[in-house]
Amino acid sequence: MVFAKRRERLMGALTHPVLLFSGGFLSRNYPANPYPFRADSNFLYFFESPEAGSAAFIDPADRSVTLFLPARTVADALWHGEQESFEAARVRHQVTNVLPVEELETHVARLSRGRQVRSLAVADAKTTERARALTGEDLQFDDPTRVANVEVIDAIAQLRLFKAPEELAEIRRLVPITREAHELAMRHSLPGVTEQLLAGHVEGAFARGGCVPAYNTILSVRGEVLHNLGHGNTLRAGDLVLLDAGCESASGYCTDVTRCWSVGPFSAEAREVYQLVLSANVETIARVRPGVRYRDLHLEGARVLARGLVSMGLLRGEPDGLVERGAHAVFFPHGLGHQLGLDVHDLEAFGDHVHYPNRARSTQFGTQYLRMDLDLKAGMTFTIEPGLYFVPAILLSTELRGRFGDAVDWSLAERFLGLNGGRGFGGVRLEDDVLCTEQGSEVLTAPIPKSLADMERLSGAGVA
Repeated sequence: MVFAKRRERLMGALTHPVLLFSGGFLSRNYPANPYPFRADSNFLYFFESPEAGSAAFIDPADRSVTLFLPARTVADALWHGEQESFEAARVRHQVTNVLPVEELETHVARLSRGRQVRSLAVADAKTTERARALTGEDLQFDDPTRVANVEVIDAIAQLRLFKAPEELAEIRRLVPITREAHELAMRHSLPGVTEQLLAGHVEGAFARGGCVPAYNTILSVRGEVLHNLGHGNTLRAGDLVLLDAGCESASGYCTDVTRCWSVGPFSAEAREVYQLVLSANVETIARVRPGVRYRDLHLEGARVLARGLVSMGLLRGEPDGLVERGAHAVFFPHGLGHQLGLDVHDLEAFGDHVHYPNRARSTQFGTQYLRMDLDLKAGMTFTIEPGLYFVPAILLSTELRGRFGDAVDWSLAERFLGLNGGRGFGGVRLEDDVLCTEQGSEVLTAPIPKSLADMERLSGAGVA
């Protein structure tokens, strides 16, 4: 069984017992109206279809695994249906024992035999509070330095960083669902259509595929706002629609894809920017292979963009020098991508300890947002997502104009802010999910169209 083997590997890397929690339901607005349950990813990695409120005591000393589940009551059966018995759960999960989570404190005291027990913080604050009380550790979910003990972080990260065949198969299974969602949004992109309608097509496709959005869908004609979650605009001819959307299956694995297209024919400016971003996407992916430093991929993508921006007249100077001083970030103000797996930003809760091992994060504008600086190894999955944006707050910044005054044609850049009837040019980002292989790379999301010709063919094409 895959999950039992994962737990065995975890126990081989631990010196202390670890207490994992799935987390509980989170209330949406009043206690009896919760959000749909989603287990903590570190629990989901070791247990199939975990229940809300469950926990697990994993002991490397005797290789035992004790699963704790909520007690089975008549009231629960009435409201939620009959649940799997403890014995059936023990057999299915291949664990040593299954006990009621309501008696967790008593059983952990017995199982620990006076040893220090480690745990991990989860998004559910009540569960994290229980973990703190049980272990005495200073755990905090939104602080990467306090999310768990370093030994636990390292043991789990070294497993989750490298995707096994069954994990890759699950991600690949989600690609056709993601493609359908993106293509539906493209085909329905006509003047007068609302962003909300397009977002509905995207999330409806996910639901039909048995999935949920892996993160809040970003669909906007204001693509220069990197995490634009509003869907209140109405499309106009000449707008650029940016869609950043991926789906998540019940297993927790997900996709993360960004595509961009024009409502009607691409303008000359949009065509040039799109082709430049596409070149950065393709050329950067071509450099993926074991041993390559991810930061170097980011800088290569930045150099491709800088060369194009110089040709367009938006940047002035020698491209390598412009990237070295960070002038490219006026138009490319974020990092190249991030890890992908059970979380859309996989393992991000573990912070720079995992993503910047023995390396310091840049303090340079733009590059400081690079989410990881790992040397790539076969089995890692991550995104490649270069982009170009015309952000009023950046282009009108007195501080940035002073820093890059001679490197940017500010007047030309400002012209982009007035395009599309004053709405502004927006932004273009192209994102793919990539697997590093022994030979180089596999673009997991390659079936999702991204050529300029494809965008022109699909945008506004209606539904067959």
